[in-house]
Amino acid sequence: MEKMAETLPEADEQVLQHFLSNSFWSYREVIDHVAQDASAVFEGKTGTCLLVDESGMGKKGEHSAGVARQWNGRLGKVDNCQVGVFTALSRGHDTTLIDGELFLPEAWCNDNKRVNIRLPHRLF
Repeated sequence: MEKMAETLPEADEQVLQHFLSNSFWSYREVIDHVAQDASAVFEGKTGTCLLVDESGMGKKGEHSAGVARQWNGRLGKVDNCQVGVFTALSRGHDTTLIDGELFLPEAWCNDNKRVNIRLPHRLF
């Protein structure tokens, strides 16, 4: 939050942290709004495309959600990591992220202890 507060005039990092951590807001509504705005900007322009890609983030241990030995494209090998799947709209050098999800490996989905854990927020 500190870095975000530095870029926003008159921002307070504690207020931003409270907003993301404790206040009631809909992640889905924000992402949908961003996607609709991006779609309106790119609409009808030649060369616009939807990009879908995954990104692996190396992790130690097994306590972070979705961590398992799985393909990490950034490293080019199977390793202990989390994998996020992202979608973006793009045209030339203009690109905007419009959605993302944490990939949960089958072992996580089939583990009764983990299935009932409520994750506080999505990947981003």
